[in-house]
Amino acid sequence: MLASVGALIPEILDLLGVFHFVEPVWWRVGYSKLKGDTLDYLGIEGLHFAGSQGVVVIAVCQALLMVGPEYARYCGTEALEPLGIYLPGDINYPGGALFDPLNLSNDPEAFEELKVKEIKNGRLAMIAWLGFYVQAALTGKGPVQNLIDHISDPFHNNLLSSLNMMKVIK
Repeated sequence: MLASVGALIPEILDLLGVFHFVEPVWWRVGYSKLKGDTLDYLGIEGLHFAGSQGVVVIAVCQALLMVGPEYARYCGTEALEPLGIYLPGDINYPGGALFDPLNLSNDPEAFEELKVKEIKNGRLAMIAWLGFYVQAALTGKGPVQNLIDHISDPFHNNLLSSLNMMKVIK
């Protein structure tokens, strides 16, 4: 869900001139990394934690960092006790001691409603990303620029006109 916001914020800040990013459009950042470019975080020259590394190095680090949590999820928290790791409650699901610091799960009825809201928000975020992918594939622009183009001329900048342009290109 935060990734949807994270794809929009850099483009908005760049379009408003508040902050200049080397590449504000979400899909071009990944493309730049695949080409081997070095990307500076927040547009600050020289600020790149993993930005100077290749995609393979970043993928290996990600895999190594996720081994522990995924193993704990697969085996269950009780299976970690022989290893000397004691985790309170069922931390893999909402309501666990480490997952719910605001104690939102104290009221069972409200907790069930919050779980449904979480699922709906996650589904909405997935639909948003589907839209981001389709827009990027059809127009080559970011979602904010597509929205601006659509608002400026809704009859010529929409899904149907983009699909018609794809037929003309082929």
